Amino acid sequence: MKPGIHPKGYRPAEITRLPVTVVCGFVGAGKSTLVQKVVAGRSSGRLAVLVHDRSDAGLDADLCRSLGIEVFRLGEVLAELIQRCVGCSLRDSLASAITAIADMQRFDRVLVECSGLMEPVLVAEVFNDAWENSEPLASKAWLDHLVTVVDGRTLWNDLHSEDDLQTRGASCGTDDGRTVSELVVEQVEYATVLVISKTEGLSLAKQTRLRSLLETLNPEATILSIAEGLDVVGQIVNERTPASMPISSQPGWAKLIQGAPMPTIRSSYWTMGVFRATRPFHPQRLWELIESDWPGILRCQGHFWIASQPDRCFLWSQTAGGRFFEYIGDWWASIPCADWPDDKAFRKELSQDWSLEFGDRRQALACIGYRLDRERLFQRLASCLLTAAESKLGLECWRRFEDPFAQAALEIDLQEDERESE
Repeated sequence: MKPGIHPKGYRPAEITRLPVTVVCGFVGAGKSTLVQKVVAGRSSGRLAVLVHDRSDAGLDADLCRSLGIEVFRLGEVLAELIQRCVGCSLRDSLASAITAIADMQRFDRVLVECSGLMEPVLVAEVFNDAWENSEPLASKAWLDHLVTVVDGRTLWNDLHSEDDLQTRGASCGTDDGRTVSELVVEQVEYATVLVISKTEGLSLAKQTRLRSLLETLNPEATILSIAEGLDVVGQIVNERTPASMPISSQPGWAKLIQGAPMPTIRSSYWTMGVFRATRPFHPQRLWELIESDWPGILRCQGHFWIASQPDRCFLWSQTAGGRFFEYIGDWWASIPCADWPDDKAFRKELSQDWSLEFGDRRQALACIGYRLDRERLFQRLASCLLTAAESKLGLECWRRFEDPFAQAALEIDLQEDERESE
């Protein structure tokens, strides 16, 4: 279940449960510094601190004991980062640890410092899935704040970096193929609170650009700066209102596609928009565009379809420093109506995106850019759509188009098979 969807059976008036604050952020962003500030600034209540093995919180043991704070250490929970499976070690380790702390009935809050390689969305899914599946965690604890600390000095460069995590010496292993830009963007997009650290020496222009970046990537998050001397501690340890509501998150790209309000940025350098079309992309032309430069793009994400694979819905995800696509399911138009959910709300929503010619198949790519020529980019995307003459050829001819996407997917599958056999 994705953050933002209230789990089945959700009942806001349930008995009091242990609130949890989770702190994420890339390696060296300043998570430990924030945790230390929370520990030192905690004025009341009993606090448990759960630290990931890869984190070095640097907590003063004597200070913690004098404040009645207990520190626990969480074992390695890295399999989910490679396999992207929240049903693996993340669920077992994090959920079990928090449940055990809740069972002690000695604390008013748990503060979790995650590894710098953790994606906040995976943490949120642990709690959301616990609700849906009626797991013990759901009745004993709830995710109150999901905090990401960002390094003001390096975030912009990390977003533009083409380095993968292994190049930085910060990966979860040889199978971890994530890029630095991919990870830092997702850590920003799925947080409820963003804390900017290490802004000393940054010009006002760079600080303004940084804040604008965060606002466009995650319009719903509260943005705080350690350097501004605001009550950062209070913001992340005081319960949200209403306190019993689950975490929900909607990144900027999703808001753009849905037509929801976005922040107004008073700078001509910033550009936002959605490329929409119903006609399919020609696979070869789209691939050639993907392989070329997209100057000015900071974030582009959405769904697309190609003529050679008309049944398949693909996800496109791009940052300034990396890009990837993946097959995420079939379009409803390719599935027999008898197999559709028997739900009026579903049918109503589907009808809003339905076209007589292609059903629910469509292109919807949200773009956020800095010094981006949006019109030029959209013209390039439009040139990848089937022409009127190509459209008349029909499905059988479309399926015979040269398809680099199918070849790339086959190569990925072969690589995964080889890793599994080793």
